[in-house]
Amino acid sequence: MEFESERLERRQLESLSTAELVRHAIEEARLLARAEVLHAKKELKEEITAAKSAGILLGAGAVLALVGLSALLVAAGLALPLAQWLGVLLVGAFLLLVSGGLAWAGNKRLPKQPLPHTQERLKADLVRTKETLQ
Repeated sequence: MEFESERLERRQLESLSTAELVRHAIEEARLLARAEVLHAKKELKEEITAAKSAGILLGAGAVLALVGLSALLVAAGLALPLAQWLGVLLVGAFLLLVSGGLAWAGNKRLPKQPLPHTQERLKADLVRTKETLQ
């Protein structure tokens, strides 16, 4: 089912010369390229924001993992006198658990596929272009 506006545009296009049709097609391609660039920029900004927060969480997790590992190593060093080592061991284990949680949360926020919406639009545009040219 065609819309009335498409029929009007087709009637107008049928009356154009070949040079005018090519000019019209080039202008449409330019507008489409500009729109895709704008959409890609917007999507890229959103992904950068997500990657930034994921990086902060991953960095905090890595720092806490190093602190936890240090505490576990201190616990191993203090394990001989048997009085102080249990407290240090518990603190180290807690820090490692927290760092694992932060690393997990950061990993979940990382983008899995770059610019998914832009890729979908480009694929749809390619299909429409192929259909139009056939």
